[in-house]
Amino acid sequence: MNWDTTSTLLISGAADSSVRIWDLHQKYCTHSLKGASGVFGAVIFDRELTKRPRVYGAAANTIHVWTLQAGSSQHDNSLEGHHSAVTSLEITQDNAHLVSCGLDRVIIVWELATMVSKKVVPVFESISGFVLQPPGTVFPGAKAGDGHIYALVVGDKGIPAVWQVDAGREVWKASAPVLTPPDKVGVTLINQVTHSPSLDSIIMTTYDHSVIFAKTSSLDIWKQLAGYNDQILDAIFVGAGESHLVVATNSIQLRIYNCQSFSCHLIQGHTALVLALCRHPTQPQIFASSSHDNSALVWRLKDDGTAVCIASAVGHTLSVGCVGLAEGFMVTASQDMCIKKWTLDKEIKATDTSISHVSVLSSTHTEKAHDKDINSICVSVNYKLIATGSLDRTAKIWDSKNLSLLGILRGHRRGVWCVQFSPVDEVLATASADATIKIWTLSDFSNAATLEGHSVSVLRLSWVSEGQQILSTGSDGLLKLWTVKSRQCIQTFDEHEDKAWAIAVSENETKVVTGGEDATLVLWKDVTQEEKDKALEEAARLAAEEQTLSNLIKDKKWAKAFGIAVRLDQPFRALNVMKALLDDCPDQLTDILSKLRQDQVASLLGYAAMWNTKTKHSREAQNIVNVLLKTRLPDELEELGAWKQTLEGLLPYTERHLRRLSALHQSSSILSYMSSCISLGGDLKDFHLPPVLDNLELLQNIYYSSANKEGTEMKEEKVEDEEEEDEDLRASVQDSILEVDDSESDENSGEEVDTGKEIEENDDDEGIDEGSYDDTEEYDNESGNRVKSSEVPPASLDDLNANFIIEKVVVESSDDESITMAYENEDQNITPKRRGFSMDQIQLETKKGKDSRGRGIFKDRGRKGGGEKFTKKKGRNLNGVVLKVRKNRVKVKKRATEEIEVKGSRSAGKSKRSFKSMV
Repeated sequence: MNWDTTSTLLISGAADSSVRIWDLHQKYCTHSLKGASGVFGAVIFDRELTKRPRVYGAAANTIHVWTLQAGSSQHDNSLEGHHSAVTSLEITQDNAHLVSCGLDRVIIVWELATMVSKKVVPVFESISGFVLQPPGTVFPGAKAGDGHIYALVVGDKGIPAVWQVDAGREVWKASAPVLTPPDKVGVTLINQVTHSPSLDSIIMTTYDHSVIFAKTSSLDIWKQLAGYNDQILDAIFVGAGESHLVVATNSIQLRIYNCQSFSCHLIQGHTALVLALCRHPTQPQIFASSSHDNSALVWRLKDDGTAVCIASAVGHTLSVGCVGLAEGFMVTASQDMCIKKWTLDKEIKATDTSISHVSVLSSTHTEKAHDKDINSICVSVNYKLIATGSLDRTAKIWDSKNLSLLGILRGHRRGVWCVQFSPVDEVLATASADATIKIWTLSDFSNAATLEGHSVSVLRLSWVSEGQQILSTGSDGLLKLWTVKSRQCIQTFDEHEDKAWAIAVSENETKVVTGGEDATLVLWKDVTQEEKDKALEEAARLAAEEQTLSNLIKDKKWAKAFGIAVRLDQPFRALNVMKALLDDCPDQLTDILSKLRQDQVASLLGYAAMWNTKTKHSREAQNIVNVLLKTRLPDELEELGAWKQTLEGLLPYTERHLRRLSALHQSSSILSYMSSCISLGGDLKDFHLPPVLDNLELLQNIYYSSANKEGTEMKEEKVEDEEEEDEDLRASVQDSILEVDDSESDENSGEEVDTGKEIEENDDDEGIDEGSYDDTEEYDNESGNRVKSSEVPPASLDDLNANFIIEKVVVESSDDESITMAYENEDQNITPKRRGFSMDQIQLETKKGKDSRGRGIFKDRGRKGGGEKFTKKKGRNLNGVVLKVRKNRVKVKKRATEEIEVKGSRSAGKSKRSFKSMV
């Protein structure tokens, strides 16, 4: 790929033998260039694209030239001169020549006017790329303004050189390659070279995916980025203030990263893979490394971020897997199952940075330590003890003076991968492949605690928080934080995708670095204090908002209070505010909900779903859902995330509330029906029904019209006659209702008095209906004759003044069977309501229903066995007396006693009536 001078157009060449030009502003392909075959290795625009609209592309060993036109293109020429793949193309500043190079180890200068080769310069190495000297900058060994063409060339050997290509001579060459060559032969170290005017640097990409930045004028490397780390085996912080991070990867080079810019320097020293690293406890610029080459090296960090080797330790017969540094000595452990102690002389311990030669360390003690490979070694903080861990499932404690064995720690079921002394206590922590971490006391070498939580092998551990916590990594890539006192894992971090071999903790414990087989370095920052400060700030803010909420509630500013309650995530306070809001100003609910954020709306919907589960809170929940569904678009509801789950939780309870309210509405309609059926004896056109009151209040507020006054006086003259008739009527009612002879009881014992079910409609039924009137007939008050009428007759004054209600009948029989007098209701699911009948109704029915046996209103009406049913006519308000039998086939005996309380109200001065009867 390449850009034009305006950075508007981009040209790209691909392996499909095509070249495309893209307009990045309009985001479309302007041209697709054909006519070439092969894989394109380089493509460029002409410097003066407006004057000469040409593009150049190199496919295999041929250079193709196209002329661009509006909506089309033309293939003009094919320049042939290279014998191998062309790797780079460049046009000179005067726009008169084209320079090309390739793997055939030559540079060719082409004249653009005639499209012919002007000069062929052999450079004697395969060239991956070159850069022509830009204006205003002078390459090393070059001159400015002399009219020559200078090119910076980097070949497969990685050594930069400056050539005067028009003259065919080399004017400058670096003394060393820009990076250390690998073990393999035939590897091209530099893959591509380009110039960055903004950075004034030459940028080179390497074989190991690194990017090198070098100054244009001096070619000094000032920055290097590592693109691929391969497996990361170990890492440590070094330098003053722990400014650098040293990483051992699956290579022979050490990588030293600057912790601020993360620029990287590759350090060559070992001849095989580097396996382990260790930092000096008192001199942060000194560190050591061990390798597969059976040696260990001691390094000193320089101010420019590079390192120099100052000492080497050679003596092991197999690869050195771990190393430890202490004041005055170094210890190493190898796959040869031996540990060695090396003495660091005064020159090495000194801080003189002028030391440049490599000292050879001598081994003072050697000891066969384990029966299998040694995976870890460390030195105590007082330098008196050395601990080792091995695949033989044991850890051992050694005296640092003479490497004498002090104790063996047994308890792990698999190999020990890491051992670390506590920085404050006399304890040792070991990590094993049995997925456990064990803590051992150094006084008696006993197991003090076992930390279990990893599901796979624990590879590395480190003490933090002054020995109160432990960080550990496992082969599953998890980083765990443990509290030693509680023996619990309090935090787990998952960033790696494979084994995490490396863990490095800074001295102030503010930074932690982990690395593993996924070739990833992860930098962790301790945010404990920041979270505490943030929690304190949040607590202060919540306290202030709590006070504001309390003040708003006290001032009855429900709109603002509701918004704050939702923001504070307080469902109970929000519910109370919502109730007050709906009571005082329900019209403000829409405006309040429209000002909430999406996350607050989601929380409010959760509240509504919770409130909706209870009947007493359903009003608030339904109002919220109603407003949200009316004011929010479907797309906005979809953005809430859990909208579907919330809706599923709302539906069943909403349906239940709908059924409840529907039933309540139907029940309340009975009041309207009753009011339409009640007449108060006056002119119905002039009378208005008062509000729904108790029976006593209704009777006290009855309106007597002047037309009824005259009838009332006539009735008062007959009071004495009516009292006598009432006495007779009471006796007849006693006999009619309660008299049951033994023979009839035996005869009717198999019958059940059905009062719980709806009675069939019968126009000829003589049961007690309210007023005992037909829909189209009425009785004249004076004559008692039946008169045809299309209106419901008004009740008489006697109906109002003498309304007897049978409330309770308790029957005690010898068989302990109970019979309860109840009241029939049209709907069995509704609690039966108390009903009454007037004296006129009883008297009328008594006269009509008496037979020769004196059964009265309860005479046999055609049912075999003498059982009684009272028929309700549809569309009437019936007040009747029903005998309800609790058990089937009840046999009523004469010995049973029952108490009947009859309460009634008459006009002013009339007393209540009651009587008792024996059945």
